[in-house]
Amino acid sequence: MNRPRSGRRHKTPASKKLFHFAVFLLVILMAAALWLFFKAYLRPLLDRSPGESVPQTTAAAAETTAPATTPATIPATTESAPAETTTENVSAPATSTVTMLCVGDNLIHNTVYQSGFGSNPWNYDHLYQHVRDDIEAADLAVINQETIFVQNHDNVSSYPVFGTPREIGDAVYKAGFDVILHASNHTMDMGIQNVYDAIDYWSDKDVTVLGIHKDAADAAKPKIVEKNGIKIGMINYTYGLNGFTIPEGNEFAIDLLDNEDKMLADVAYLEENADITVAFIHVGTEYMIRPSDATKYYVERLVSHGVDVFVGGHPHVVEPYEWYTASNGNEALVYYSLGNFISAQNQLDRLIGGMATFTIEKTTENGATVTKVTDYDLHPLVTHTTNKTTGYAVYRMEDYTDYLGSQNFFVKMTTDQLWKRWHEIIGD
Repeated sequence: MNRPRSGRRHKTPASKKLFHFAVFLLVILMAAALWLFFKAYLRPLLDRSPGESVPQTTAAAAETTAPATTPATIPATTESAPAETTTENVSAPATSTVTMLCVGDNLIHNTVYQSGFGSNPWNYDHLYQHVRDDIEAADLAVINQETIFVQNHDNVSSYPVFGTPREIGDAVYKAGFDVILHASNHTMDMGIQNVYDAIDYWSDKDVTVLGIHKDAADAAKPKIVEKNGIKIGMINYTYGLNGFTIPEGNEFAIDLLDNEDKMLADVAYLEENADITVAFIHVGTEYMIRPSDATKYYVERLVSHGVDVFVGGHPHVVEPYEWYTASNGNEALVYYSLGNFISAQNQLDRLIGGMATFTIEKTTENGATVTKVTDYDLHPLVTHTTNKTTGYAVYRMEDYTDYLGSQNFFVKMTTDQLWKRWHEIIGD
């Protein structure tokens, strides 16, 4: 009879076990490789939003670029990164200045022009020789040429209808004046053609002429002189023409205070286009040492509209000066009258004049600009009259001597008398 088989299993050979282990390890490695491939390449493609391009990252870029971090992983704290502070580019202030000098009426009576007869051609350099250094030292020097020029010596004349030889203009120019004021009550003394001739005379010289115009276009645009980076706007108007009238069609030729609309329009233009505005106004009452009501009216009108410096002429005597505040709060430096610069008038007050000096200062800082008037003064002058050809001249009062005063042809004077009268008019 057959016996049943035993329940013990047969033993597996060692070679067969090694084969099974190798197959298992290979499956594990393949699964790991598939997982790494999925994580590195397939998953980013699946997660990428529609239309987003696949970044092309080079090995070099991978080394220098920090890994992207989603906002959720950034700690919400201010302690980990101090706030960055920036310093504004603050520039140092830049300042420029212009020094201005202004003198009064260049009033050429017969004895004044006769003082130049001793030379050929006529010469008048002696009139300004003692103040020439002051004139040349200023950045801008201004003179009121009270009387109109004539070309022909046969037409030279004195009060009441003046015709002044052009050689006076030559001496004015050689002395160093830069701005010539021509609007006065004597501008039309020799007719309209002489007004145009005066413009023509100055046309080849390096000066700015105010108050008279060659045509309507020139009259329509007030003058601006730029010096040391500062734009200085200037106007020159007169109260009248001693009864003379401007011929029809030539109304533009002379600036008259009667045309107040034009004057204020000129000021408005300069307020927009210049850094500072200076008004030279021929107005007032002759021989009064205090400003007239008419002068005060135009000071108020002009300063309230923006004028920064007012310089008056016509009274033939010096009047006080001050820092003036208009009704609307505007402020300006006001010289009510500078008196005569030179003349043949024969009273003490009319032989005393004033030389105004002031500085215009422009400061620019961080794009903002401020222009103001500083260091203003008024220096006394004396006209020395003589019956000798070249002795006729204007002096600074501080340079005038008792000896010169004793030789003065029209008025004998001492320096004490001069200074006393100056202080009576101007104050201490």
